[in-house]
Amino acid sequence: MSELRLYLRRDSLQEGTDCAWALLDDTGQLRGSGARLEELPRAQHCRLVLAGDLVLTVKTRLPDLSERRLAPLLPAAVEAATLVEADTIHAVLMERAMDAESTLAVLEEAWLRRVLDKLAGLGLYPDCALPDYLLLPWSEGEWSIGWRGAETMARFGKVEGMALDDSEPPVGLTLAVAQRGRPAAVKIFLGANMGTPDWARWREVLDVAVETAGPWDWRTAPWPDLPDLLQGKHSPGRSRMDWTRLVRPLAWGVALLVGIQFAGMFLDWALLARESANIRQEMHDLAERALPAHAAVVDPAWQVTEQLQNLRAAAGKPSPDALVGLLGRFGQVWPAVGAPRIKALTFEAGALSVSLAEANAEWLDELKVAAASRGLEITSEDDKDKGVRLNVRPTGKTGKEARHGQ
Repeated sequence: MSELRLYLRRDSLQEGTDCAWALLDDTGQLRGSGARLEELPRAQHCRLVLAGDLVLTVKTRLPDLSERRLAPLLPAAVEAATLVEADTIHAVLMERAMDAESTLAVLEEAWLRRVLDKLAGLGLYPDCALPDYLLLPWSEGEWSIGWRGAETMARFGKVEGMALDDSEPPVGLTLAVAQRGRPAAVKIFLGANMGTPDWARWREVLDVAVETAGPWDWRTAPWPDLPDLLQGKHSPGRSRMDWTRLVRPLAWGVALLVGIQFAGMFLDWALLARESANIRQEMHDLAERALPAHAAVVDPAWQVTEQLQNLRAAAGKPSPDALVGLLGRFGQVWPAVGAPRIKALTFEAGALSVSLAEANAEWLDELKVAAASRGLEITSEDDKDKGVRLNVRPTGKTGKEARHGQ
């Protein structure tokens, strides 16, 4: 992933001033650098390298609180050491010690706010920030010096360092030796286009082993895994909303719903197609049975409908001995007075079977006589559930013939 680094001094990004920048590729190789804002390239990550005089290292004892509850108290904790009001300080806990003094990084709140607002106006939202001296290589028991003339810096420990003056050796370094004690060695990293220090004078004044450690460049120095200065209200998450983190799950959810909907539609279409094919096959089979032998089945629904209409036309009026006609004739001869309750009606082989509740003999005789006048023959027998079963059959005679025969 590409990375854009900006080197910020106290006057950087003010009206009419620019800042140095460097573009690195995903392998950490330098791909471009410059010092003009209008030339700033775009990258996936943006990191700030702060000049050492902007960040002060302070050691102090802290109350035994969680880091979340401790964070808003840090400016007040270093107010006495910095001699400025707490509300003008931005303080970050760099290293915590429960039985000793903790290390804090302190910088000016107003300056940091101005820089971040200016960068936001340019469409840049830094991911993190560190002082330049913490980018120097460092080993336990040794001090690292970045020799850059007026911007010389020193790293004393994992999270400790400071900006130095350009004297040889720097006065600040001499004071650090007096305050902190002599390190095992002082390693000097030479900045680009810088001369060679007076090694003999350094060794004489500091009375420590002074070694050259080769070149060093803030643009390509490995970024250390240390606490970031952009914390609290200056956290990258507060300066901008990463809409991609919100849109990405939503997009996946929409895509999943669309996929489910299409799968459901395809399954529904497949089921309907299968059902339609079954219906067409059943219609085709019905047409083969209903149509004359060897008839070509082209449109089963239309052909069967035409065949049925032709049969109805050929049959003329419905037969009086069919179910409907038989029921009509039976209803005409049904004595209403004293009639029992009908429990069941069945029609089979041209005969109507009627199951009745208990019926008296007089009513049955009246029914049979009336039925004979309508060309019906009714016989009765006891039903298995204590009722009466009537068997109604047509005699083949019309109503006039039946009455004349009587």
